Amino acid sequence: MPFLKHRTRDKREEPAMPLVKVIRNGQITLPKALRDALGIKEGDLLEVKLRNSEMTIKPKATIDKAMAGDKFFQMVDEIRASVRDVDPEELEATIAEAVQAAKKVTAKKTKARQQQ
Repeated sequence: MPFLKHRTRDKREEPAMPLVKVIRNGQITLPKALRDALGIKEGDLLEVKLRNSEMTIKPKATIDKAMAGDKFFQMVDEIRASVRDVDPEELEATIAEAVQAAKKVTAKKTKARQQQ
């Protein structure tokens, strides 16, 4: 990222974050280096959150519900075809393991978000 550098009190070198100016209607322009670093393009949606006295801005992706539904059912059909000859008890055990693993990952992500 081509930002200017500044030295902290303990002599570490860190990037100097650019200032942005609020113009009419509350608009700001994100510097090109930030947009490039985050892959933000014109028309992208950004999520803005306020926590205490800090604002965070994160890029967000949107999906077409119809396209996502079609893809989901296509994947379900592929999964069904791939497990036709599998023992049902073995399949249930594998699914239970996957659900537990997903719950652990979700819990870790939730805990990390709460600590931010």
